[in-house]
Amino acid sequence: MRIGLGLPPLGMAMDLCSEIVRRAESAGFDSVWVGEAWGTETCTMVGALLARSQRIHIGTGIVSLYLRPPTLTAMQAATLDLIAPGRARLGLGVSTRNINTFHGLDWDFPLARTREYVSLLRRLLAGERVSHEGRFYRPQGFQLSVPAPRQMPIYLAAVNPKMLQLAGEIADGVQLAWLPARQVPHSLAEIAKGAQRAGRRVEDLDIGCYIHTMVTDDRQRTLEQLRRILVGYCQANTYIQGFRRFGYGEILDQVHAYWRAGDRAQAQAAIPDEMVEDLYIFGTAEECHARLETFTRAGLNLAVVAAPPTSRLTPDDLRTLVDAFAQ
Repeated sequence: MRIGLGLPPLGMAMDLCSEIVRRAESAGFDSVWVGEAWGTETCTMVGALLARSQRIHIGTGIVSLYLRPPTLTAMQAATLDLIAPGRARLGLGVSTRNINTFHGLDWDFPLARTREYVSLLRRLLAGERVSHEGRFYRPQGFQLSVPAPRQMPIYLAAVNPKMLQLAGEIADGVQLAWLPARQVPHSLAEIAKGAQRAGRRVEDLDIGCYIHTMVTDDRQRTLEQLRRILVGYCQANTYIQGFRRFGYGEILDQVHAYWRAGDRAQAQAAIPDEMVEDLYIFGTAEECHARLETFTRAGLNLAVVAAPPTSRLTPDDLRTLVDAFAQ
């Protein structure tokens, strides 16, 4: 199994990002994936990091397809390939309703929109001149004026069964997230259903998973820090469905009741240690390696050890994470 690094989506200083990417490159990581939320913009960051590195693959992990028409994403992908030919990776997804609300956008028809988007994007990345009258997108006579990217793989972020099936049908790779190792085989089975519809096998896809990971000797402090992050994700529609499938429905009901009442502290306290331990990897380097091995056995091709999305993360937290998983 290959190891990737996920940078926190809230954004970091450019000098620190560059340092961490070069450190991961020297440590033998397969790839670095750059997310976004409401801070730095991913494609800009990926381009800058590609220019400051030599060999490592760097991908958007992920960019929301609601925020960019396929034509713009094709331009961004082509630009990244000009900066570092063959090293960029394109991760797309529908993100969550919460993110769209920040931008004043509807979160509608995620499956149909994704299907149309990826179909158009493949034509654009192949260098075609595209005119299209679709349900969601209507480009007229668009063609890239720069060389089309050379075989840039498209990864789809997927959590729930229908999106997993769609990813198996139309994507080159899949990025799972927010699931315990015991659920990976169930996700692979859904991906396989979609792959079969397209005359493919699940083995034809690159299957990765974002695994939020912290290497630490202070277990209790980290447990509380991760619980504080998780309570926010318990409010996101995309992840709520998954957490219920994983057996946390009653816990979610309690969390939501406290949250709606405005009692954030009790909502956080309602999340048991077992749920935090199930959805994150944390502990000493040896403990983290042992937990990661359970994902390897579950059938992943790529494990993305991702820094948890929190502003409390320190530069040394990131350095320690990279050093712990040096190849």
